[in-house]
Amino acid sequence: MVGAEAQAGSAFAGLRYLGALFAFAPSSAFAGAWIAPEGGQEIITNVAGQRAEQSYFESAGYWEAPLARDWSVVVAPWVEQSYEIEAGWRGEATLGVKHAWSGEGGGALALQAGAFWSSEPGLSCSEGGVEGRVLAGRSLGEHAFLNVEAAGRVLQGGCSARKLELTLGYRANDEWMFMSQVFSEGSDRGDASVKAQLTLVHFGENGRGLQLGLRGRLDGEDAEPALVLGFWGRPGE
Repeated sequence: MVGAEAQAGSAFAGLRYLGALFAFAPSSAFAGAWIAPEGGQEIITNVAGQRAEQSYFESAGYWEAPLARDWSVVVAPWVEQSYEIEAGWRGEATLGVKHAWSGEGGGALALQAGAFWSSEPGLSCSEGGVEGRVLAGRSLGEHAFLNVEAAGRVLQGGCSARKLELTLGYRANDEWMFMSQVFSEGSDRGDASVKAQLTLVHFGENGRGLQLGLRGRLDGEDAEPALVLGFWGRPGE
């Protein structure tokens, strides 16, 4: 498993909605700091939750396709529908290029940069801008992994936002994987949130996965409980 928590955060932020794993070894399969497997990978995440006694819905996509041995292109759109939003919806999207380095002992480091779009940029800024992201990961034994991502976004006009995403995963076998995640985000407009998510993913023989989980907000009085449903596969399949 990264707007998409636009996912997936008080001084930092997280969303996104994440990556996918398709191989047994975490160091070669997680979409975060590691390069995408041959053929690429995708994950579609849907969230249904309650905020201030109002329902809201999120949908996010993550597509990563290898360009070369250590290079890949990443596309990550996100949209939220809610009665709290004046227009009824808001969205974000990232189109970037990622370069990854794999180290000894199952470690990985990646840098990602690209274009960013927001439907609600703020009064003084345009909708277009840039995003930079630093990703670090490490395998913890044969079955577990840790992934950390920090991102900064700047729109034309100077509006900025920050994100932080933490993922601790455990893949018991080639069929089951558990993930514990924290998403934190903040912006110069004062918006901030910290959310936690627990999910279980089941993989079939074709490599596709079904993700089910729960999400809740850790800061503030409203926990904003939500259900998470995700579909994992490879582009074009």
